Amino acid sequence: MSKFITMLASALIAGMLVGAAPAQATNIGNEGCTPGYWKNHTDNWLEDPYTPISSAKPIYMHGAFYVTAPLRNDTFLDALSYRGGPGAAGAERILLRAAVAAYLNAAHEGVGYPYRRYTDPLAIVPTVSAAIMSGDRERMLELATMLDNANNLGCPLN
Repeated sequence: MSKFITMLASALIAGMLVGAAPAQATNIGNEGCTPGYWKNHTDNWLEDPYTPISSAKPIYMHGAFYVTAPLRNDTFLDALSYRGGPGAAGAERILLRAAVAAYLNAAHEGVGYPYRRYTDPLAIVPTVSAAIMSGDRERMLELATMLDNANNLGCPLN
């Protein structure tokens, strides 16, 4: 029963069960901007109701993805600076760095990103959240590599 409650709470956190998902870019293609780009170009972050994101109104990691307790107060900007490390905790950081860039790519109409935030192909939010919930380092690193490859397809933004 406790595992079910944890999964249900995670689904709520991931936004899968709470009303309609926010609008997302419809331009699907073969473009993607790196975590470094998004870290240095916060003025290009397009996410309602924070357009553009300011330091006064950060997006917290737990507002989009399931994250473990040590990261719940971290922001998207924090995640773009994660370095990784050993074990599942390190893999979670590596995955979240790639996932935040993927999320921002998918939200921006000017980027023809191959994945979506909440819908197929590859629903970023629930897929990343499930990988983190699994606690499986290899699963997290495999997904991080896939997202990182997409994030390095070439950035069309200035």
